[in-house]
Amino acid sequence: MRVLVTRPQGQQDALMDALVAAGHEPCHCPALLIEPLPVSDGDRRVLMDLDQFHAVFFASANAARLALAAMADLWPQWPVGVHWLAVGQATAAEMERWHLQPTLPDSGFNSEAVLALPCLQSLEERKVLLCRGETGRELLAKELAQRGAEVVSLSFYRRRANPDFHCPADVDWVMITSVESWQSVAAQVPATCGVVAAGARVASAVSAQHPGLVRVAASAHDDDMLAALPAP
Repeated sequence: MRVLVTRPQGQQDALMDALVAAGHEPCHCPALLIEPLPVSDGDRRVLMDLDQFHAVFFASANAARLALAAMADLWPQWPVGVHWLAVGQATAAEMERWHLQPTLPDSGFNSEAVLALPCLQSLEERKVLLCRGETGRELLAKELAQRGAEVVSLSFYRRRANPDFHCPADVDWVMITSVESWQSVAAQVPATCGVVAAGARVASAVSAQHPGLVRVAASAHDDDMLAALPAP
């Protein structure tokens, strides 16, 4: 089957290799473009106090890459006693490249799974730093605040719809990993094309607009997206 991967540029290779190995024919066109945001003086002041945070969470591999580059300019050695949290395996791999030992969920790879981590259960008088994109779900910040944490959020990039996105006419399946990416491409995905959606929340957004087949992957992780495809 011909499968369109819509991950941002630079984040598609592993999934496309896995698709080829499984007997599919992948192609790639990013649904969203990633634009780094400048690190302000206020952001730097927060980052200079990293050692005061109980946990630092990275919402994506992009967030980890950009935030850790900014942190490394201020911290020649990483502070001790901080829980370094990743949303999933790609994010964890980026953190490991910076010589950190990430904590991440065993499965799920979303905000709900992160909230179940043991280090986030008792947060009275503790600070948590969220490194993220300019837009995204607010569930994590709200729930951590309800648990007593002082939550600080910093944005390191913004997403925007790719104006050059196109869906080839001969594609059988399109892989969608976020609600935002679906909203940016929905009008161009033919009704005859199936969609693999990363998780129930994304699948619900797709089904509301797409009359064709929708298959739900357990998460946005490459293995889960691949497993949701029908056999070739």
